[in-house]
Amino acid sequence: MKKRLLLAAVFGPYGVKNRYAEALGMQMELLNNQITRAQGVHSPRQSYWTFPLYFLAENIKVETTVLDFPSWGDFKRELAKGYTHVGINFIIPNVLKAQRMARYIRKHHPETVIILGGYGSAIPDLQSIVPHDELCRGEGIRWLRKYFGEDPDAPLRHPVIHGPAYEYLYGAKGRPRGAILMPGVGCENACKFCATSHQFGKSYIPLLPKGEDIFRACCDIQAKIGSKGFTILDENFLKQPGRAVELLKLMNKQGKPFVFDIFSSAEVIKKMGVDFLVRLGVRMIWVGVESRHSEFDKTRGIDLKELFADLKRHGIVVQASTMLFQDHHDDESIRADIDYVIGLGTDFIQFMNYTPLPGTTLWKEMESAGRLKHLPYRYVHGAGELFQVHPHINDRKKHARYLRNAFIKKYRVGGPGVLSMAETIIQGYSKAKEDYRFRRLNGLAWDPGLNRYVESDKPTEDEFMKARIRMMRRLADNIRMILLPALVFAPNMNARRKAARTMELADRILGRPTMKQRLISCVLVATGTVEWIRILFSKLRGREGVVHQPRCRITTYNLLEKHVFDVEKETLRLPYRDSMETTAW
Repeated sequence: MKKRLLLAAVFGPYGVKNRYAEALGMQMELLNNQITRAQGVHSPRQSYWTFPLYFLAENIKVETTVLDFPSWGDFKRELAKGYTHVGINFIIPNVLKAQRMARYIRKHHPETVIILGGYGSAIPDLQSIVPHDELCRGEGIRWLRKYFGEDPDAPLRHPVIHGPAYEYLYGAKGRPRGAILMPGVGCENACKFCATSHQFGKSYIPLLPKGEDIFRACCDIQAKIGSKGFTILDENFLKQPGRAVELLKLMNKQGKPFVFDIFSSAEVIKKMGVDFLVRLGVRMIWVGVESRHSEFDKTRGIDLKELFADLKRHGIVVQASTMLFQDHHDDESIRADIDYVIGLGTDFIQFMNYTPLPGTTLWKEMESAGRLKHLPYRYVHGAGELFQVHPHINDRKKHARYLRNAFIKKYRVGGPGVLSMAETIIQGYSKAKEDYRFRRLNGLAWDPGLNRYVESDKPTEDEFMKARIRMMRRLADNIRMILLPALVFAPNMNARRKAARTMELADRILGRPTMKQRLISCVLVATGTVEWIRILFSKLRGREGVVHQPRCRITTYNLLEKHVFDVEKETLRLPYRDSMETTAW
């Protein structure tokens, strides 16, 4: 029998409490769920496709279909088409959704082989919860190739994944223009709470091992869908400095000033330097802070406030992350830690509850100490009751309340995250121009060996940096259009003043806005008003805000081409051919 594989994400709806999942913390939205929570109409709304499934499908010879964000009806209809194997990707709190899917397959398609993968595969008693035949842990491409008798070390192809599934800001629907890159999985830092590091054996597994591989992927994606900006899903991208340096050299040589959002730890950011990051085109950087009393090498001995201020001054948006309810936290110190992280002045902050996830060192420590609670896995989402007994704070209502109040305080103190982002990008464009003029007047040139600017006997025009500055200007022109709605919907007088100052800054640096920019800003105020009313009615019904549901997408791969069938619009999109991009299962 010809093998046919269905790779499926768990079924929706998402962010809605029912028999199979929770509402709190379970939206399929990183920003609104974990970063700009409680920011209401100012919160960007995005939901990303399940990247690992596309990468797997792109890199095996078996005919494969990806079923992303299905409803229960979508899942049943697709199964009826006949598959020899079904792979279900899920995270730990969605285990009951995976259970329902697997039980349905067993009952109605008993001949079908069930493969489980994703972070949910770390659940220790998974076999007794979700029926399955195979379990994929760790890097999934080579695992799946071996399973189907293919060469596990064959060259990898990077699929083209075009931005989020949807994008809204101030209620207006956007047109996502970015793309996703995943050069590797895992992290060598091996923080004891990190599921990503432990999922891949506390090591880093490169999927695009060279800067040349990343550059080629960027060029390929740009040729196919026009993207010049990329979110790099790599736990600590700069931890492989040689690869980043090679990428910059190729971008410089070919005159390709691509733009990147990256994840990296403080110690490698400090090592590479802000000039390198600006030249590389880093627009946003995610940095783990964890706590002012951090035990982790990645922040030890580093003045984070100074580092973050330097990044922001140069136009790099800073996203910090921190853990609440670490063992040293009591009612006083947890508030002090929240104030500390907010005081670092970053544009965005992810607050999460310190959670021992199955498979991590933290889980093992908690288990051996008898501190794990016997809660259902559906509650392991880091936004509600702790999964462990805490030394000082064991009121489960406080676990959710401290977390939510941390987001609210960040919002009230720093204003909307998108406003801070706009301020950083606009002032960064001005700084880049000033620095360029200073280097030209003082005969400084970029030394690709030292990765810094040095005096040169024969300085020439830095054409690449001129192109980079033009790109920074476009980013600043685009982001300035959110300033008027940021002012209109400001949560308090401090945020209102900040919006007014940023508008003055934009006028001084960028000139007066064009008629088109003014019109778009007014449209955002109008759509933001409608969204504000929708949020108000949602709160009256007992919800934090409006819950968006991503539409289902079905992608069928064979050896020659990929077709994408949009269930909601019922249209067949043109296929991409010979695509490249990455994600591990």
